[in-house]
Amino acid sequence: MRSKTPLYKIVMLGDSGVGKTCLVCRLTNPNAVLNTDVPATMGIEFDTQLINTSVGTVKAQIWDTAGQERFARVLLPTYFRKAKGVLMVFDLTNIATLHSLQTRWSSQMRDNADDDDLVKVLIGNKCDIASDTDIQKQAKAFAATNSMEYIETSALTGTAVSTAFETLLNSVHLKAISDQRSGVKRGVAEADVIDLKATQGGKGEEAKGCC
Repeated sequence: MRSKTPLYKIVMLGDSGVGKTCLVCRLTNPNAVLNTDVPATMGIEFDTQLINTSVGTVKAQIWDTAGQERFARVLLPTYFRKAKGVLMVFDLTNIATLHSLQTRWSSQMRDNADDDDLVKVLIGNKCDIASDTDIQKQAKAFAATNSMEYIETSALTGTAVSTAFETLLNSVHLKAISDQRSGVKRGVAEADVIDLKATQGGKGEEAKGCC
């Protein structure tokens, strides 16, 4: 009997406008012309994508949520439920978005995540227009302190976008294999996938440059 492809829920974390939605769009539509004036996410949206890892193909359920405080605070418990990995995204041209990950978002993750040992990868987006080396130094230090991989991406050009997701899912899958051998269940059963289409409205009209 053919085994099912492992399914893992991962979440995009970071301020509004850093490029979370654009990164997901670039991953799922690598050859598409990206709209840089994407409306800010006003609720929760998710896409499913097959990702190749060093130990086989897995299915990633990628959750993208609103970066605005008024939405995120209400949605985060649902957002983090059964999550196994996090892409922590900041804007390489805006150091405040890195500081926000270090403080507010890290605190929200600790308060709401089911798993105290989530796999995390730090993403510096908009590397195609970045020029501030101090931001890069601070990001590398933050990643090292928290045992995270650090990858610089551009959703606009596609630079390292697939690498970012593959790096996260590879670590998540390897951890799941290790935990399974130790008797710890990980991953998301198909029954746990939540269909938000019936409960979620469309995107809001506030446009944010995100690449």
